[in-house]
Amino acid sequence: MRPVAVPEELRAADAVLADRLGLDQLVARASFALASAARVLLGSVAGRRIVVWAGPGLNGQDGRGAVRTLTRRGAKVQVVEVGAATLPTCDLVLDCAFGTGLRRPVTPPRLSGAPLVLACDLPSGIDAVTGEVLGDALRADATVTFGALKPGLLQGIGRDRAGRVTLAPLGLEVATTCQLLDDDDLTTLAPVLHHRHKWSAAVGVLAGSPTMRGAGHLVADGALRSGAGMVRLAGESGPIEAVEVPRPPASSFSELAVVFERCRALVVGPGLGQTPGQAEGLAALLRATVQPVVLDADGLTSFGDLAAVGRALRHRANPASVVLTPHDGEVAKLTGHAPGPDRLAAARALAEATGATVLLKGPTTAVAQPTAAGGQSYLVTSGPPSLATAGTGDVLAGILGALLASPAELGDAARRAALAAQLHGAAARRGPGVGLRATDLPDLVAQVLSGADHGR
Repeated sequence: MRPVAVPEELRAADAVLADRLGLDQLVARASFALASAARVLLGSVAGRRIVVWAGPGLNGQDGRGAVRTLTRRGAKVQVVEVGAATLPTCDLVLDCAFGTGLRRPVTPPRLSGAPLVLACDLPSGIDAVTGEVLGDALRADATVTFGALKPGLLQGIGRDRAGRVTLAPLGLEVATTCQLLDDDDLTTLAPVLHHRHKWSAAVGVLAGSPTMRGAGHLVADGALRSGAGMVRLAGESGPIEAVEVPRPPASSFSELAVVFERCRALVVGPGLGQTPGQAEGLAALLRATVQPVVLDADGLTSFGDLAAVGRALRHRANPASVVLTPHDGEVAKLTGHAPGPDRLAAARALAEATGATVLLKGPTTAVAQPTAAGGQSYLVTSGPPSLATAGTGDVLAGILGALLASPAELGDAARRAALAAQLHGAAARRGPGVGLRATDLPDLVAQVLSGADHGR
């Protein structure tokens, strides 16, 4: 995991290190990291033409400082100040115009030819928090960012404009409650997902309806392929390994508490549809159970609005053990508006409003737990575009159900949710880039957990 910090957190860390070392030394470290990134991007800087597009602040100082290192290594470097309409022909542009403190629109200069672009900290014009563009921004081939990743590099337009992002810590000790996952975080999963008997990681599933018969199957298969030893399914149909149990009427869903008593986690809602009395039945089921719960899709939107979700959870001893997994459309149904560009802030707001852990699904998935549970948050960017197809969210719900059910020490519900999202994305990347089906995913999940090498 790598730290993700907002500008205020980074400024605090900068101030501490600058007070200890001096600002000049901090700039020197950033300048050297920038020059080193330029060498990596070009392969060698000797004889190469490099233009530094430099602004008036610290980013500009970092760029000017890099000139000395690059010149010593044989590069031909020219500094061009902000305000120029066109940059000279070159092999590489160092975008050092504006940084995290930007508050006004940017008009970047025109490029001559087709140089590579390396951004210093983040592309000039990109909001460090939301990833929105202020005015316009050059599209970087790579970005070297300092101290910690910025949310704006991981979501919105910023994710597209930043190119390949590398982190130069610079010795900064950044106090942040947000982390970015990568596939290395999955390497610890497989060894700990073994269990002593089938009930030690059992998952109860309430999913599916006559018009969405496949939902329960996808959830159950996702759970089984993610380490669940047993799935009890109150749904329309499931894999042959799942034990199907009778489903009571929606108003009597609380009766399933007895059926699911030996299950260690529950998945409630995928493909459930909307029937009279369903919200009341779901609320009663949540009151009657103590296991961690994945509340997904129709199980979530049945409540109508966010306040009703919060009321349904307030009687649980640990509301943060319930993970809400909405996509943007479901957020709009519950709140009356879409999440907006800052997905991390949106997930945190949903968590605070309900007391639950929230996994906000999307190209950048944000996971947040309420402050009362610690306030930790995560970002996940592992999911490819091929996941934008029907049923993949049901598989994610099953994966998360299995990780919540695992007796292994995987951390709290928020960390398990983040690991589930990362695993979901890693599995999808093993499948076809076009034409990935939700039914492909469970087997791909098992391959990732088993360490199978399929050339990806």
